[in-house]
Amino acid sequence: MKKSLFILLLLPILAFGQKIKIKKNKILFDKKEVAIFEDGDSRNKYTFKYLSGEKAFDAHYKAISVSSIQDHQYVEMTSADGKKTEIPYEILKASFSSKKIIIRLLSEKYNLIDANGINKENVAAFFAEDREIISEKFAKAAASAKLEEDKRQQTVGRYKPYVKPNGTITFGGSNGTKIVGKVFYSASDKSYGITDLDGIRVATAKESRKTGSTAAVVTTYTDETFEYDKGSRTMFTNRFSRTFGQLFVEEMVGRGYVFGRQAKRYQSELRKEKVKIAKENSVNLYGVPGSVTDKKGKKYTGTVYVIFEKLEIEPGQQVAGLHDMNSIDNYGKSISIKYKNDKGRTRIKKFSAKDGISFTATDEGVEKSFYGMKTKGNAMKKLSNAASFGFNNSYFYEKIYEENGNMVLVKPGEEGTYVIKVKDQKGGFMIDDRKSEKVANALAKYLKKCKQVANDLKEGEFDVKNEENLKQIVQEYNDCGK
Repeated sequence: MKKSLFILLLLPILAFGQKIKIKKNKILFDKKEVAIFEDGDSRNKYTFKYLSGEKAFDAHYKAISVSSIQDHQYVEMTSADGKKTEIPYEILKASFSSKKIIIRLLSEKYNLIDANGINKENVAAFFAEDREIISEKFAKAAASAKLEEDKRQQTVGRYKPYVKPNGTITFGGSNGTKIVGKVFYSASDKSYGITDLDGIRVATAKESRKTGSTAAVVTTYTDETFEYDKGSRTMFTNRFSRTFGQLFVEEMVGRGYVFGRQAKRYQSELRKEKVKIAKENSVNLYGVPGSVTDKKGKKYTGTVYVIFEKLEIEPGQQVAGLHDMNSIDNYGKSISIKYKNDKGRTRIKKFSAKDGISFTATDEGVEKSFYGMKTKGNAMKKLSNAASFGFNNSYFYEKIYEENGNMVLVKPGEEGTYVIKVKDQKGGFMIDDRKSEKVANALAKYLKKCKQVANDLKEGEFDVKNEENLKQIVQEYNDCGK
């Protein structure tokens, strides 16, 4: 069995390594005649026959042009009895002969020809298989591309862009007076650029790296990339060409780039959208229903605004954290509420976490409770704020568990930052970045009124970095002495 498998694995390697030649209408694999090959009745059409002279099939190379730089290529196959099917034209090995490319494709990918000749069984199976009619797909793509090109030309006709000899771009044709930007040539990097009225570089055109290509490759400020090819007119020289500049500008205008101050507006709108998304992804509260209760017990009801974290506008952007020694952490320290007073007048009032207030907020249909307080622990945060002359270390924390006024809370915007607050202590205790043993011993001092819980903490019975354990600690503290 293993020997058979080895032979099967070896066969494709042997077949694919065949040296193909066409000599006097014969196909030769490693100098061995395997099939008859004849030109068909039209260009790029070839007839394949068995060595006996019997016809096997026709292969007709075809291409549908989508643009000046793109063709969709395929091979139309016709069996001896007239059945047609289509396959993509694929180059499995570089060759200057399209005939050899087709022969290798039919041999190596579709197994129609091997060292023993044309395989009748494989030919029958090949034409029996249902395949996508790729010419229809390519024709639709070409039609769509033609429609897009027509629209681009209409847009160019509407604006009538014109490039002056000095590169100035105007709209309205050669006599137009509306200046919208400038096109120039940079000898240092062999590229053309377009700048708008704000000096923003809106596009760069460079030579295609494809051998023999005269296409220009364009990258825009919106990160769009496209190519266009106008033959010799898009060939790069070592100086500015007004002709190239004109074509470059027309290609841009046709795609909706109208220069002027468009880029600045685009960037502004893009930033607004990024801010909107960042707000949606943040834990901050922007005008959600809620209420604030001040330290005297007075309640204000309206819409609340709290910033718990810095917005991440760009993906991967670094956000100031616990160890940022260059700025004061002001996130989560204050809350604003918009409400109506007794006279029905709209008012906005700001409260600070250091005043020991609490508030509720309905976030996506869920009511949440928050408490402002100082905490023990949290040494790095305090050090950071002190270094920046920010001595207010009170923050708002969200309640996630409560037993008779004893709570487990979490700091919004800092996943895994927990606080325990018991009702007989003014401040809370933060589970900070110290080793679990040190945090447990410090928490034992905070909860010393319950000796059993304090002793269990000292003896390491609780993993204080685990949320469920923290809830258990609060529960046992609440039950202490009952």
